[in-house]
Amino acid sequence: MTTERAITADGAADETLDPQDWEGLRSLGHRMLDDMVDYLRDVRARPVWQPPTAAARATIAGPLPRNPSSAASVYEDFREAILPFPTGNIHPRFWGWVMGTGTPFAMLADMLASGMNAHVAGYDQAASHVERQALDWLKELMGFPQSAGGLLVGGGTMANLLGVATARHAFAGFDVRVDGLQGDHPPLVQYASTETHSWVQKAAELLGIGTANLRRIAVDADFRMDLGALRAAIAADRAAGRRPFCVVGTAGTVNTGATDDLVGLRGVCDAESLWLHVDGAFGALAALSPTHRDLVAGLDSADSLAFDLHKWMYLPFEAGCVLVRDAAAQRAAFTLTPSYLQPVGRGPAARPMEFADIGLDLSRGSRALRAEPDRPSVEPPGLGRRRWRGPTP
Repeated sequence: MTTERAITADGAADETLDPQDWEGLRSLGHRMLDDMVDYLRDVRARPVWQPPTAAARATIAGPLPRNPSSAASVYEDFREAILPFPTGNIHPRFWGWVMGTGTPFAMLADMLASGMNAHVAGYDQAASHVERQALDWLKELMGFPQSAGGLLVGGGTMANLLGVATARHAFAGFDVRVDGLQGDHPPLVQYASTETHSWVQKAAELLGIGTANLRRIAVDADFRMDLGALRAAIAADRAAGRRPFCVVGTAGTVNTGATDDLVGLRGVCDAESLWLHVDGAFGALAALSPTHRDLVAGLDSADSLAFDLHKWMYLPFEAGCVLVRDAAAQRAAFTLTPSYLQPVGRGPAARPMEFADIGLDLSRGSRALRAEPDRPSVEPPGLGRRRWRGPTP
């Protein structure tokens, strides 16, 4: 990395990370942009996937650099050793897993976001207003009230974790943040089907619930959670002195694409005073299609919902979202405001840390700019219309 020595007003020399040659940076940047546009345009002319060559691996595994390298030479390493060897998910014939392609406009939006380098914990800044607006649109699209809470996160695992963490705090029956799960309280129990994604086990372990208190409920012939088996498990746990608190429904399982009976799960949760969290990372966005939204009927009744914009919305990684019907419950589960984060009533710190206060991350980049949709269509491809037009910068 090169630095430039600038002269301050008092005549002293000062070092900066600014490039020594702004015009050289501009020229290299234009070349990078042209190359990436060509790369996306010509994707069909390349193999879907190819493993990195020995030469590419050797370039990547070089020794720790002790001296500066020119930006142009580093970029050449990228072009030769990195760019030709992706996972393959941007190719139209990539059919593995559940990975979106990204879009050219979103690539440009990410460049703009990186250039601004906004810290979106909150603050009185445009990036926070953009995220707030994007979340309001997502609430509307998913049938949640505008009063709901919401947060853009890295992906489905984090979105699901935050939803269940909010449920744990709201329905534990004691102050989890103060007492933790080591006090003299009934064991908390949550329920998910045998088809639920593995994030649910990670969440149980991380939140202190433990896999011994994660009930894997059998599924029916359509791979949907068996409501009778769910009711029986809840009754057994109550009889044993445990405290059920949350049911996890799934809108689109990874194994089969099945969606649980979300209307039925809502009924069970209402009858048993339980929190209904829905993992919609795979299929929640079917709700945007007039011809397919019946597949996820009841999705809008969830207490919390997790879904990914980097799947059917085709945004670049990472773009997950969690919505929580009771915004106050989400805030109560996560808000922590030491003196150095308190609003001061003026300047950029006039506003509270609204996004940092409803999730785990204090350091947050700008994910919302890539999520600004073109106006003509919000329906994902393959669900009726021809093409999701993608975000505009």
